[in-house]
Amino acid sequence: MKTIVLLIAILMVLFGLTGVFWPEGLTQVAKYSVNSTGLYVVAAGRIILGALLFIGARATRLPKTLRVIGILIFLAGVSTLFMSVQRAQAIVDTMLAHGAEFFRVAACLPLVAGLVIGGAALTKPVSR
Repeated sequence: MKTIVLLIAILMVLFGLTGVFWPEGLTQVAKYSVNSTGLYVVAAGRIILGALLFIGARATRLPKTLRVIGILIFLAGVSTLFMSVQRAQAIVDTMLAHGAEFFRVAACLPLVAGLVIGGAALTKPVSR
């Protein structure tokens, strides 16, 4: 399970670094994923990642923190399932109106979360 948590951390760090150093790439992904199929793919990815993180949290140093992060990712996926394409387009348009700097700042969230998750997965659990 630690390996799965570490892979999730690597994915999140890579996603965050992509947003920090190449925000135009994230804008292209955001534009591409705003259709009914894209929203379902994003929702499924979030639900799977959140569930895996929740399940694998026990093997890490910070199980409660990772469970909270996993639940938040899972809930983001569930809420994406109920979002209309028009609402998603409005959100993407608002983000695009703010420019590349917005994406750079927003990409820091998965970057920091990925670093926390990776640190928790690489260190030994505290024995109680």
